[in-house]
Amino acid sequence: MSVKASGEEIASQLAELLDEDRYDEVLNIFESLDPYTALSVLIHLGRDYRSELLSRVSLNNLTPVLSKMPDEIFYQLTLVRGLDDLAKVLSHLPYDEIADVMLKLTPRQRAQLLSLLPKESAREVEKLLKYHPESVGGVMTTQVPIFNKDMTVSEARDIYVTRDKAGFYDKHHYIYVVDEKGRLYGWVEVKSFLIKPPHIKLSECSQKPPATVNVNMDREVAARIAVRYDLLEVPVVDDEGRFLGVVTLDDVLDITVGELSEDLLKYGGYFEALRGSYIAASPLKLALRRAPMIIYLYLMDSITGSIVASFISTIERFAILAAFLPMLSDNSGNIGSQASTIVLRGLVLGELRPTYKDILRVLRKEFAVTSLMLTILMPVAFTIGFAVSFVGGLTLLGALKIALVVSLALIVSCYIADIVGALLPVMLAKMRVDPAVVSAPLITTIADIATSLSYFLVATYLL
Repeated sequence: MSVKASGEEIASQLAELLDEDRYDEVLNIFESLDPYTALSVLIHLGRDYRSELLSRVSLNNLTPVLSKMPDEIFYQLTLVRGLDDLAKVLSHLPYDEIADVMLKLTPRQRAQLLSLLPKESAREVEKLLKYHPESVGGVMTTQVPIFNKDMTVSEARDIYVTRDKAGFYDKHHYIYVVDEKGRLYGWVEVKSFLIKPPHIKLSECSQKPPATVNVNMDREVAARIAVRYDLLEVPVVDDEGRFLGVVTLDDVLDITVGELSEDLLKYGGYFEALRGSYIAASPLKLALRRAPMIIYLYLMDSITGSIVASFISTIERFAILAAFLPMLSDNSGNIGSQASTIVLRGLVLGELRPTYKDILRVLRKEFAVTSLMLTILMPVAFTIGFAVSFVGGLTLLGALKIALVVSLALIVSCYIADIVGALLPVMLAKMRVDPAVVSAPLITTIADIATSLSYFLVATYLL
């Protein structure tokens, strides 16, 4: 097997070997893979092949990726191997990763698994599980070096080296210094800590971190702070300033990717974010995630149908009007989606805030942007409206009137769609609702309604 082979290619070969009952070769190949390639293989294998493979392989190869395993595959793993085997491999993971794995289980399974873990591990994991999984406490790690500020560097260094050799600490870049009440006093970079003069106290060589984050805040706040201050670790404190743990750089990356994926799905029209792998997800699960928004939008589209039906007399007299409705609707939908996308980006990056001042700023800017775009769109719309109408058999005057109607409707619909698309995310953020729920399909549907109404009102008035 080539080391450059993809997970899909390896999965295909393993499926062929399993069909031929060549289990020794299957185990040799799978257990020679790095954990992330092994996970990719599991994702690409069919369910029956996956069950057969999981029942035979050692779980040690999968230990580092258990917390990243899609829910469908993790449920299958627990079903095939049981909680006893799972507990054996979990005991080798950091506490925060054990807590992440625990969240995939039912409350009953969680209690059973905790009883199978070493007492110290179970106690620390229970502390993490009390926090909401979307909070800072849900992603922090507590296995970092913590020392009292009155200790000398020599005293702290002896303890640090002993515990580090024993694997007590998770990945870390700093030594954390606290006072007698456990409140964060400062930190010292590990490289600097190891070469400091042994007789000085930690209080003399520690520095105050640029920023901290409260344990109950949304985990996205920790990621933003890490990016803003270029931090490798973000210290976590409680309401009284007591040091509890850190959010590490790998957690920051996981948070960023997870939040981006969730927002993309919401913007694509998912009421509930899809967690896990798309490839491993069943068609039924995907359908259940997508159907609610489709049904909701279908019902909203009935408003557009009602508007068109109410202007049936105008359409009967000027049937050519129907030819331009799809063009206008698509155009306004595109403008609304563009506006909401760029405003969402500003909210995520912190450039915009849900304040009245920023709402007015957005209104002014979008009005100017739409006006500039219309100077380009108007001549194009007028030309197309005139050409299609004239070729369609209307007189010169009739074609000019239709072109004028199309152009004026374009102006009205563009302004409405752009303002709605830009303001909805800001207004929802002001209401403390996730602005990402302003999905592209929703914006397009609202734009269709506005376009249909404005188009036929202008047509009825002018024609």
